[in-house]
Amino acid sequence: MPFAARLVRTILALLCLCWSQLGAGPASAVDFVKSRAIVVGIDKYGSGGFQDLSFAVADARRVADFLRAQGYDVRLLLDRNASREQILNELHAAARDLTDKDRLLVYFGGHGSTEKIGDQELGYLVPSGAAGVGGMIGMEELRSISQTMTGVRHQLFVLNACYGGSIGILRGVRAFDNTRPDYMEQITTRQARQFIAAGGPDQQVLDGGPNGLSWFTHYFLEATETGQADLDGDSTITFPELSAYLLPRASNNVQTPTFGALPGHALGEFVFARAGTGAPPVVAEAEIEASHATTRAAALPEVARDFTPMQQPIHDLFNAWTMLDIDAYLAQWSPDARQYVGKKMRRFREIEAARRKLFKRLDAVEVVRYQLWFRGYEDGVASFDASYSMKFHFSDGRVLAEQERETYRVAREDGRWVIVENRDYLR
Repeated sequence: MPFAARLVRTILALLCLCWSQLGAGPASAVDFVKSRAIVVGIDKYGSGGFQDLSFAVADARRVADFLRAQGYDVRLLLDRNASREQILNELHAAARDLTDKDRLLVYFGGHGSTEKIGDQELGYLVPSGAAGVGGMIGMEELRSISQTMTGVRHQLFVLNACYGGSIGILRGVRAFDNTRPDYMEQITTRQARQFIAAGGPDQQVLDGGPNGLSWFTHYFLEATETGQADLDGDSTITFPELSAYLLPRASNNVQTPTFGALPGHALGEFVFARAGTGAPPVVAEAEIEASHATTRAAALPEVARDFTPMQQPIHDLFNAWTMLDIDAYLAQWSPDARQYVGKKMRRFREIEAARRKLFKRLDAVEVVRYQLWFRGYEDGVASFDASYSMKFHFSDGRVLAEQERETYRVAREDGRWVIVENRDYLR
């Protein structure tokens, strides 16, 4: 072969090799110039009236090690260095330093708190040294800071604290179609504003878990560090894969993790590169029993595969309220569905009649926020709790505000997930 031809072939081969390495590389490495993490762990609370913890610092150190291995610039704040001032300084520094080529992960391990003012339940993260709400970081404040970081393309808040789920807003934002050939390009170039939290409302977050970690952090690292959440085997863990694996895996009778979107979310998805290939660490049954936690992860592969579609009828139900679309509302129910309001039970025809009558009396419905919590899966039926805040604007000028909790049971019928049971007004 002439020298020129060999040279051309060599150059082409090198170009193909470089291109294949870039193309096969994880989106987390290719698509972001800077990856920053603010990792907070607080065991020692001092004289602020909050009990000291035993695992939050160990959790934070392990999460920091994992994120450094993923290429993150980690700002680690532990114990007294995790004051309100220092946490906020790091958040505002991220807002100044990071751009639309960058991403930010915030991990908080420590106490959460809540207070009820009127009909509002307000959640807080508790920094070191906080003696009252003035020294805490409110979820509204955290959402506001997130919105100041408009230039940061991807944001993820991982909150291992009681009441962490109260950071969320409306969860009904649809995910981008993962069957599209350009799916990875779309989710990494669009803005992502997401969170995942260890517990739901009025729940204590379990501290003493396996391997010297809290239960939530153990399962978070199992999902990401060991790569178990790479459900499609493409070496990238997307946020839908993370939530589909982690939420059922970490749910138990004590705490039910939750996830959602924040203002500014635009169908992007936070992603991790899959690093580990081994099996997750084995957790002895004795450890689970000692924690008084009953795991709900027995059917994990089936639950993880269908975790997103099994929630969809509930999301579509809330969307139907906002659109005042009675047909879309009724389409989410099984023809054999039942609804319980107190001791009264309605079958589908009664649900339909009541809702058609109500929808005709409404001018608008505002879904202020709602959140779902996975409760379990058995014999093909998945259970979720829902907490919502809604305003009903009637044609006669009346406005009715509701803040309630309810439960849903969903099952697959004729190839799609539908609601088979609803228990309303449980607050």
